[in-house]
Amino acid sequence: MIYQSTSLWQCKLQERGKCHTADRTFGLALVCGLVLFCSCAHYRCDPHYMEPSARGEEMLEYYSYPKQTFDVKEEKIAEKRKYIVKKVRFPSTINFFGNEKIRFDYYVQKKQGRFPTVLMLPISGGVDFTVRSFAKCFASNGFNCAVVHNRKVNVKDTQSAEEVENYFRQTVLDNRQVLDYLVQQEKVDKDKLGCLGLSLGGIRTSLIVGVDERVKCSVMGLAGGSIADIAVTSREKPIRDFMVDLVGKGVGLDDVHAELSEKIKTDPLNLAEYIDARNVLMYIAAFDQVVPRKCGDQLWRTIGKPEVVYFFSGHYGAIIYLPYAQQKSLDFFMKKFYMK
Repeated sequence: MIYQSTSLWQCKLQERGKCHTADRTFGLALVCGLVLFCSCAHYRCDPHYMEPSARGEEMLEYYSYPKQTFDVKEEKIAEKRKYIVKKVRFPSTINFFGNEKIRFDYYVQKKQGRFPTVLMLPISGGVDFTVRSFAKCFASNGFNCAVVHNRKVNVKDTQSAEEVENYFRQTVLDNRQVLDYLVQQEKVDKDKLGCLGLSLGGIRTSLIVGVDERVKCSVMGLAGGSIADIAVTSREKPIRDFMVDLVGKGVGLDDVHAELSEKIKTDPLNLAEYIDARNVLMYIAAFDQVVPRKCGDQLWRTIGKPEVVYFFSGHYGAIIYLPYAQQKSLDFFMKKFYMK
């Protein structure tokens, strides 16, 4: 009897301790959430915005490519309660930069019907936990997602302004072909296509949205323009080291900026006028030195002052806002696609 009473007493203490721990955890999470929420500056789309410019024939011709009958290789790589994940591969019909296959992970809903579908474009380092966390979040809430992998040959391997242009032009062509594949899938609502990208993925999002009218709304995280401005002002070590090396060889930064400005047509600022600001959400880091704040502001203004959230962080420090950005982005797409 004494043993039994002691055991009950210990159990109650343990339960009480668990309650206190749970309360402290919840309280800490609540405080952190409030701090992050209060450390954001949120601005709605400019109420005076009118509409985007019409895409011209010359521009559309520049980003055209031969249509293809897809020679697709698909492999199921994961299955969850609401969706499955397939690895999809097929060759590009045209290659200006590299000759790899187009690769993406296709998160597709299990239940019957047609669903909104979002292209997700990763950072320069490739598909990491950030973009996967967005895809899992969206797929768990009724979206299909196509997480498009970067080509193994990337912008850091370019040796000239012409190659930089070819790189960005190729990303537009690759993503347009992913869209071609998606609109043929029975579970894709082709009238509800979106795009989301972070950092370099955010820059590429601005490009595909500027070119392809099938993308109805987008989220651009930590993006900016122009490419020339980013190249000469970024504090990202590989870019900075490359610029220092050029200066050491007697090439002036003004000359680098002038050549990039002249030869890079596939630039966020050149395509921004074709993007509907009413259907864009941007995230800009107030102290960003990788994609400098002024470049983010410049893209925001050129699009037409869309809805924007400023994070009070640097480029990499913005990771602390990931849960907030996921939920905010999900709500944005759900509202635009009339899912709530």
